[in-house]
Amino acid sequence: MAVSAITRVPFALPNMPARPTYELTDRDRRLLSYDALKVWIKPDADNMRRSGKALRIAGRKGYMAYTGDDAILIGDGMTGDAKPVIKMPGNTTGSGELPLHVQGYELNESTGYFVACVIKFGAAMVASGVPYTFFAGGVDTSDHDVQFYMLNNAMALSHGNIAAQQTTGPLFTAGGCYLVWASYDPASKVGAVGVNSVSPRNWATANVLEPAGAGRQVAIGGKFNVPGTAGTQMFLGDMAEVFICDEQWVTPDKEMIRADFLADVASLYGADFTLA
Repeated sequence: MAVSAITRVPFALPNMPARPTYELTDRDRRLLSYDALKVWIKPDADNMRRSGKALRIAGRKGYMAYTGDDAILIGDGMTGDAKPVIKMPGNTTGSGELPLHVQGYELNESTGYFVACVIKFGAAMVASGVPYTFFAGGVDTSDHDVQFYMLNNAMALSHGNIAAQQTTGPLFTAGGCYLVWASYDPASKVGAVGVNSVSPRNWATANVLEPAGAGRQVAIGGKFNVPGTAGTQMFLGDMAEVFICDEQWVTPDKEMIRADFLADVASLYGADFTLA
C-alpha cells in the first residue's frame, strides 16, 4: 500500500509508551513518501522517555535517538516557544554522557547523504571562534569522520582531517530560526550546504572532500569524542526536526527532489523562517 494511502497507523514504539493510533498530516505523508529518507527525529509529547540521564526519542522512520546527557532536554521552542524541540546546551557532555545520536544508523559511504535540521540558535550563541555542530558521523579527528557545523558565522562541511569547505558569512544571529542542510556526493567528491534556501551557498574555499569511511555512526547536535564515550562541540539552542537521507542530493538531477523535500519540511515553519 502506498504511503499516501495511509491515514491512521497503529503501532507500538520500542521502549516507549504505546498509543493506539498515530495520525498522519498531509505534510507527514509527503515526507514519508521519500524513499531516501531513513531517519526522521521530531520530538513530541508521546514519543520520548526520560529515565535518569538517559533520553530516548522514537523516530518516525524506526530509528531512535538516544543521549546520556541530562543537560539535553525536551521543551518548547522556536518562535514564541510554539513547538516541541530538543534543547541543546552547547559545550561538551560530561564524562560517560553520550551525545544525542541515532542508534544503529551509519552513513552509507557509497551513496552519499543528505541531512536537514530545523534549528533556533540560543541567545548565548557566539558568532566567532566557537563551532556549533548540526550533524556528525564518526568521532572527532578521525580520518574519515563527517561534520556539518557553524563556525565564525558561516557553515562548514568537513570529511576527516581534510580542511573543511566553508561558506562566506555572516549567516546567523542569536535567537534566529533556520533550516540548514548539507549533502555529499561520493562519486564527484562534492559537498553542498544551504540555509533557508533550496539552493546551496557558494564555498569560500575549494577543498576536495574525500568520502566518509564505513561505520560512521550519526550524532545530532554534537560529535563523539575519540574514545566514543562523550560528546564535543555541541549545538546551542533548539532542534525541532532532523532528517537524514541515504543518498546525495547535490548533482543537477537531484535539484528538484531537494527543493520539493525542503519545501515540505518548511511548510510547518511559516512563523519561524522563510524558505527562498
